[in-house]
Amino acid sequence: MTKISKLSVIPLLFGLLLTVVAQDQSSAQAKLQQLSAQLNLTPDQKEKLKPILQDEAQQMQTVRDDTSLTKQQKWSKSREIQQSFQPKVNAVLTPEQQDKLKQMKQQAIQQMREKKNSAVPQN
Repeated sequence: MTKISKLSVIPLLFGLLLTVVAQDQSSAQAKLQQLSAQLNLTPDQKEKLKPILQDEAQQMQTVRDDTSLTKQQKWSKSREIQQSFQPKVNAVLTPEQQDKLKQMKQQAIQQMREKKNSAVPQN
């Protein structure tokens, strides 16, 4: 997997296997739909998460668009953004939903590792 692909996988990993799109609003909406489907969010939870996810998507887009940053710097800043938003997301979720989200992230990381390992040519 190339470094550019790794950078595009970061939101996927921490955004629950969500394909990141260029528009902030559609990215946040897609992430909200993904969370809603996988975590069975209530209407109240959806309403509370929407501005959080929109803010996160806007910050992530700003990092992706910053041509002054190296790939590693973008990766690092993206990770920082995701980590800063996780407590806000967790505050809206039930403990059971938090556990499920954590499991889903671990599965995504494992899948990325497997893809990376299968892409490495064997000698």
